Order: sequence, then structure tokens, then C-alpha cells
Amino acid sequence: MSKKNSNVLKNRNNELTSLLFGSPFKNKTKTTRSFSERVKTKQITSDNNNENSKINIKSNKQLTPAWFDEDDDDFNDFNNDDQSLNNQEKTNEENSTTKTKTKKKTQTLKGEKITINQNLAKTNEIKKPQRKWAKIKNKDKTKTNQDLLANQTSTSSSLLRLSKKLPKKMISLTKLKDLNWQSKNTSVITSVDFHPGGEICSVGSSDRTLRLFQCDGVKNTMLKKITFSDLPIKESKFCLNGEQIICAGDRQHMYIYDLRSDNVSKITQLMNKKIDQLKSFCVSDPLKLICLVDVSGSILMIDQRSKQWVKDLVPPMPAEAISFVPNTNKLISTGKSGEILVWDARNRQCIDKFEDIGVMNSTSIAASGNLKYYATGSTSGVVTVWNAKKREPLKSLMNLTTNSNLLQFNHDSQMLMMASSEKKNALRFVHIPSFTVFSNFPDPQTYVNKVTSFNISNDSTKIVIGNNAGNVYLYRNVYYQKW
Repeated sequence: MSKKNSNVLKNRNNELTSLLFGSPFKNKTKTTRSFSERVKTKQITSDNNNENSKINIKSNKQLTPAWFDEDDDDFNDFNNDDQSLNNQEKTNEENSTTKTKTKKKTQTLKGEKITINQNLAKTNEIKKPQRKWAKIKNKDKTKTNQDLLANQTSTSSSLLRLSKKLPKKMISLTKLKDLNWQSKNTSVITSVDFHPGGEICSVGSSDRTLRLFQCDGVKNTMLKKITFSDLPIKESKFCLNGEQIICAGDRQHMYIYDLRSDNVSKITQLMNKKIDQLKSFCVSDPLKLICLVDVSGSILMIDQRSKQWVKDLVPPMPAEAISFVPNTNKLISTGKSGEILVWDARNRQCIDKFEDIGVMNSTSIAASGNLKYYATGSTSGVVTVWNAKKREPLKSLMNLTTNSNLLQFNHDSQMLMMASSEKKNALRFVHIPSFTVFSNFPDPQTYVNKVTSFNISNDSTKIVIGNNAGNVYLYRNVYYQKW
């Protein structure tokens, strides 16, 4: 590897680590100096009658920060002395005609002193210095593609957010730049998964490659590319609260990529297990468990931390699909019999079972975050939504006509995403709890080919869709828009 390529790879690794965990090598002195030069107090006046304070900033033009990020806090917050402030207020009330001398305190900011008015420190939050990339240079002249898209939907999105309930019939999605537009290939996209923070997305493909992208909707920079010579990736998931990615496929081993240390390790402790045909795969950070279904239909439980096999769960009929119930100890599974089994993942035993007589050959399963619904997909395309507590089917959705092998509820359980990998444009969004399909997606202008994977971010603001032609589409959900 040339010195130039080595430096590029090193810079990408540092960028990825800094984005997810924060850089330990920040030049705080430089940041403090630029801030103190930029923010110099010219005049502070205090008026006793209305208790207003004015600060004139010595600057050619005041720029408006795009946002304030507490993680970029490079200096200490000023601490107010509540007792002295109360004493000062009492003095003001007793002597309303005389201007009191405002107490000032001086604090050191990275070796430099800044004097501020104490009343101002009480009533107004001190603005923190922002990164250069977090500032709007000129509202009129510099607008990113993301700003333009936001302006086009600003009216409708603000109206939608007035309601706590997701409107039905129509879903408002804005298509952004393809996530992998800089490194597109023709390999099938087998797995996509958002980092818990929502800023990073992992993309696994049949060419044995895992790629990490920063999903900002504008540049979508590729941060990392890892090729596994002996593992065609079938599933890849973030685990350990986003610090690692586990990659699995139709092999008797798996790979772990550690984002913090930038190391790849091979897991071979499962060599005696028949996982040369991976059917289903899921992770649970609260339980620190990884579960997968092997060729025999047994459910293998693996510890996230040690990567050691824990136990096999053997259902009466071979399992085809599994999913953890969010924020619980429960794991649900389904199979060719159509029945749903509920497992206690801590005690490793089956605690409930129910089935839909009219549905056979279930191939996918999902659980809602509000614990009210389960959803199962079948080879016929029928998707059944269940009442989790009453153990009865609520609705059978007939919108898909081929194997409905992909299901996911969004974070607040107001939407269900379902798809079939066997037919072009076989992708639908379902409104919950009306159980009606949004009629405007996909529209005649939308072509997603055969959907092979999809994922919804933890706040539902972003949706990523992978297909059989190597495309990774990125959408913004206007209703949940926060960026």
C-alpha cells in the first residue's frame, strides 16, 4: 500500500472514530483562542428598572449558528452564585431609585479571562462555540441541497408535526441522494442497518464487502470499506450500543468489526454448529444477546460480549424467523406451521404460543416498540398484524402477492414497513392502528426494483432501502423530520 493510500485510510478511520465517539486529539487551545478573539465584550450595561443587559459584540457580521451541540462543549459552563443573586435582588427592591453596582465575576476560559455580567449569566444561557461546519455562512448565498429540500416541505412538515398522530392515507417522503452513489456496484445489497445515533449506516452486500456511510443526505461520505474473503454477507447488525458490527452469512463463522479500535476479528467458536445456511438473525443490546436460526430451525443464542455460544432454543416446529420484542426479555419466533412462539430470553424457555389457522409458511416476524403488535409475513405475501396481549389477529394485509420476507415497525409503532424480495416495487408502508396502506408510495415515478433489505432509523427520520441492483436509496420522513 502506498504512503498516500495509507494516509487516506488513516484519515477515514480517524474521521469515523471522531464522528461516533469524539476525537481525543482536539486542539482545545486553538478552539478557545479563536472563540475568545471572536467574542470580545465591548460594553455591558445594567438597568435596575427592567433588569435588561446589553452586550455589544465587536464583529463585522454576527453569524447565526445552525445548532448547538453539547458534545462540542470545549469549555466549562459558568456557575452562578444563587445566594449572591438573591441578595442583589433584595437590594434592588429596597432601593429602586438607585442603580446597584453589578457584581461581576471573572472566570478563566482555557487560560484567558472573560468578564461577564452576573445578571446576564442568570437570565441568558451563554452561547457555546460551534464548529465551523455547524455554522451557516450566508443564508442567502450558501444553501445546501438538504436546505433546499427542507424549504420545499417546510410548510407541510410543520403542519404535520402539530399532530401527535401520524396522518393516514398519504406518507410524506423526500428522496435524498443515494447512500452509495460514490461507490455503487451491481452486487445485491443483503443488509442495511442504522447506527443507534442515526448518523452512520452499514451496508452489507453479496460481494463480501461491508461499507459504512455517513448518511447526511448531501455527500453521504463512505467512511469505511471492509472485504471478507470467505464470508458472503447475509446479515450485518450494530451491537454493543453501536460500538461493534457483527457480520454473518452461510458459513460456520462470523466476523466482528470494532469501530472504536478499527479491528476485525473472526468468530470460530461455533464450528460445531450447522449455520452454513443462515435463516434469520437479530440482536438485543439490553440483553447483550445475538440470536440466529440455523439450517435445522434451532435458535442459537450467543453472548454479545464474549461471543460464546450460550444455549440452543428448540421449537416444536423448525423456526424460520425470529425477532426480539423491544425493551423486554422476550424473543418471538415463527415458522412453517404459522404459529408464534414467545420465549423468555433470560430463562431460555417458551412462555406462550398462538397461531393463525388461516396462515401457513411464515417467513418473517416483527414486534412493535409499544408492545401492542406482532406482525408475520408468509410465502403467499399475506402479512398478519396481531394483538400481542389478546393473542389474536387484527388485520390481514393482502397488498403483497409474493413472499413477504421483510418486516419492520418504526420506533413509535405508528408505521409498519413490509416488502417482498421476489417482485419489483413490492414495498409498502402501513399506517398503524388503522392498518391501511399509504397509497402514494411507491408512486408511478418511484422505482426501487427488487427490495432486498431496508431499515428505519431509531427516530424514524430516515429510511434506507437496498435492492438487487446494488442501489441503496435514502429517504427522509417529513413527519418525523429533525434534521
